[in-house]
Amino acid sequence: MIKTLKRYLHFLLVLVFLPASMAAESQEDIKIGEKIYTEQCVLCHGPAGEGWDWEKKWSKPPFPVPNLLKVLPERSDEYLVTVIKLGGSAVGLTDFMPALGFNLTDREVLNLVAYLRVLKPKPPADGSFFEKSAPPPQSENLVWAPRMSRFLVQFQSPSIIAAALIRPAAFLYRRNPRTHRPFYPKLKGDIPLLAQQHSLGQNAGQHHTGSFPHAITLGDFNSDGHSDFAIPASAARKLAVLLGDGKGGILSNHHYPVGQGPTWVTTADLNQDGHIDLITTNTGAGSLSLYYGDGKGAFHDRKDIEGIHGTPCVVAGDFNQDGLPDLAVTQAKLSKVVILTNDSTGIPKRTHAIDVERGPHIMDVVDLNQDEIPDLVVGSLGSHTLSIMIANGKGTFEEANVVKVGRFPHYRAYGDWNGDGHVDAAVAVAGEESVEVLLGNGMGDLKPLARYDSGVNPHGL
Repeated sequence: MIKTLKRYLHFLLVLVFLPASMAAESQEDIKIGEKIYTEQCVLCHGPAGEGWDWEKKWSKPPFPVPNLLKVLPERSDEYLVTVIKLGGSAVGLTDFMPALGFNLTDREVLNLVAYLRVLKPKPPADGSFFEKSAPPPQSENLVWAPRMSRFLVQFQSPSIIAAALIRPAAFLYRRNPRTHRPFYPKLKGDIPLLAQQHSLGQNAGQHHTGSFPHAITLGDFNSDGHSDFAIPASAARKLAVLLGDGKGGILSNHHYPVGQGPTWVTTADLNQDGHIDLITTNTGAGSLSLYYGDGKGAFHDRKDIEGIHGTPCVVAGDFNQDGLPDLAVTQAKLSKVVILTNDSTGIPKRTHAIDVERGPHIMDVVDLNQDEIPDLVVGSLGSHTLSIMIANGKGTFEEANVVKVGRFPHYRAYGDWNGDGHVDAAVAVAGEESVEVLLGNGMGDLKPLARYDSGVNPHGL
């Protein structure tokens, strides 16, 4: 409570001194604001602030995204600072507009406002904003989701990487795993999604998921030995379940209602019946939804866990070593990780929360100290850090070890990069347009080693 009060008092001070601050904006400040806009705002508002086309129902998200060039002249600097820092709900708009004040400093907020004041239409001569979106014919390992057409697109490949990204950039990995090229789609076309490698078969196709698909999890939901998909569609408020046929095709496609703003999905056998269950975060509703699988591809008896607000990510792991999967959830606004401990009911109960760095976002379960107990790694967009939390096997964690990385750390991948038998990490650093490699020592520590250029806005790994 005191922490929240301090944040709001600090915010009021920013508003009081806003006019003087804005007058001091330089071209360098505007340049910084443009970079922030590209990283944080362009996905919904477009490269020139054009918003989305409301005349076409197929492209309609749950709430209007206005043309900024039309509305900005009517809005004061104070209004813009309020919306950016506290989100749309602070001025009577939708929660779909997030509170970026937990990711940006006060100076960065003013830089962003300065850039918005000089925002102008600026399409290239060919009318496109990014490279041609068609993938090269020899590329493989990609499943992606076109944002506007509401489909999951699957490329022909014996080994495919499946989805979990909303930024307009990804890597297409060739058959030689050491080669890659950045791939940038048009913002009004396709948004690639990237997550994990899995064998799906040879066939290609596209499959309806609902608008704004955001993340993917894989599992064998109908017990036929083939990989299936679950995808939350944030704008459609649906959870799409696609059952695979083992040949790269989809046998069936079912949709389940979820709470407002589903942003993440993971799998676990919560009730220990031998069947995979699904857990989604509903960021807009401030809840988790649990879907219990029947082993035949269907999910029944949805249960909601209320009162967990600002939840961009959920992961599962047996943190107390009792044989039951527990849950960990990031809370972006409160800068916490909430632990929910499972019991014989199959409905995890909230037990405690852990303070982490500002703006926690994506979280991973990984055994960094190699004691066969799952640990947690949390990326914080607001502080540009990784928080490493080593589990003690009793359901609690050691105090977070904070590792500073580049600006806006997103998805991570883990492996033994240097062959010493320890778990290392790589993180996509959007603000630095690079991938940062960190080496592990087998005791739970990660040490930054090197950074490699990736192209604009890397997101998935």
